[in-house]
Amino acid sequence: NASIDGGACLSDSMPNPACQVGTGTVTATPFLLGLPGPSVGVRVTFDLVAPPAPGDLAGLAIVATNPVTGVPAQLGGPGDITVSAQGAVSIAFHNIPDTYPILGPAAVPIAVDEIQSTFDALRMPTRCPSPAARFAVSADSYADPTPKPASAPLNVSGCSSLPFSPQLSASAVKDSGDSGVAITTDVTQSAGEATSGTTGLSFPSAVLAPNAAAVISGGLLCGDPSFASCKTIGSSSATSPLYPRTLVGRVYLTGSLAAPAITVTFPPPFALTLNGSVNLATNTTTFTGVPDLPLADLQVSLAGGPQAAFATTCATPSGDAVGSFISQDGDLLASSNAPFTVAGCPPSTSTGTGGSVAGATAAPLGLPSLAAATISGLRRGRPAISLKLIAGRGAPRLSTVSIPLPRGLVYVRHRIHRRLVLVGVTARYAQIRSLALSRGRLMITLRRPAATALILLSPRALHETAGLRRHARRRRVRLLRLTLAVTTATGQRVTLTRAVRPRS
Repeated sequence: NASIDGGACLSDSMPNPACQVGTGTVTATPFLLGLPGPSVGVRVTFDLVAPPAPGDLAGLAIVATNPVTGVPAQLGGPGDITVSAQGAVSIAFHNIPDTYPILGPAAVPIAVDEIQSTFDALRMPTRCPSPAARFAVSADSYADPTPKPASAPLNVSGCSSLPFSPQLSASAVKDSGDSGVAITTDVTQSAGEATSGTTGLSFPSAVLAPNAAAVISGGLLCGDPSFASCKTIGSSSATSPLYPRTLVGRVYLTGSLAAPAITVTFPPPFALTLNGSVNLATNTTTFTGVPDLPLADLQVSLAGGPQAAFATTCATPSGDAVGSFISQDGDLLASSNAPFTVAGCPPSTSTGTGGSVAGATAAPLGLPSLAAATISGLRRGRPAISLKLIAGRGAPRLSTVSIPLPRGLVYVRHRIHRRLVLVGVTARYAQIRSLALSRGRLMITLRRPAATALILLSPRALHETAGLRRHARRRRVRLLRLTLAVTTATGQRVTLTRAVRPRS
């Protein structure tokens, strides 16, 4: 966690107790008059310091407390903390001292026998591989410069129980003098969530299309982003809960005309490259092999103008961008719909109301999707919700649906024959076996797995707060966000989100 102490640790080369990330013990054998003495254990702390070399994430200082004088002092130079292109973290200590002032100010020769360390400011991976990943170490000595490797299994469990709910937002702006469109996508996540190993972003072909003319005439295709001749098609920014600064990257169009790709590169200390293959038939870009690094916000902005990568005719200016996400282990799935309208198109061509948006696309990657959602009756105090769920292409059918309500709406139980029951919940294209309320969430279990389910929540099932009704009457409620959890017949759990504009 390089954000300790607000990131101040990365600006100071001197160890600071506020930057402590671990503790341990170094055991060494002293040599007195050439003869080995009894082993001595020295308590140490590990403190983050400024990066020792360009490209390092940070430095790691070993601060030892002298067992005789009780005075702490740095043991050798700081280790280099680096992050690989795959997101792996490495710590390299150089020139570990072979002398130490154990019995007084005079240094005596020592041989380090053991370094025991406990780090308490590390973030665990969100991938639980089987067999376990190997935690590796390599060390040499003053007597033998040949590195000797060793490793041990790092068993990680509990990945499937992590929350996983990436949220997508999107915007598009058409240039006033041409058909080019500037596009911005923004994927956000909470700090404690699992990270995505695969991310798919889809735009409706009726709204946006690849700008083939600009690609051919503008020389946008790039063979290797490291070439100085490559043109960028946009920029990217990323923020992580583990790093105090925003990372700024560049976006390139790579691949070929028949099989284009979008490549996002970031400079050190996170020298990462994200490669996304573009499916021209579905207008989908799929990034695979995304490193297991937590990102609170990942924004990609594609430039507009005549050399823009995408263009529009404005015939259908509104639609849904769809984000499809698969966790590092592949067992957690999520989908997020982001309604957007291309700014700069003539207003007379706009279509679509109430959360049912023209030009919407089906979710890629075989995920279930929230094909349509409406919220109505808020101004009259008779709220109703309609949700149409569709199983993904070639994916298992829908089995259960968990529905929390937006703020201002609650479920209502009615007393029938001395029992409190929930009424006003029906389904089409599927049959409901059971309903249950738990912590404000409605759990719907279908009688049989279904390919499509239209869930209807009537005013009998819902209650609207006075505050929400007041805001609705004053037309202050623009969008309400719905978040659903869908479980398929094979046990996969998928989170779906959609921002819905309420109907009158």
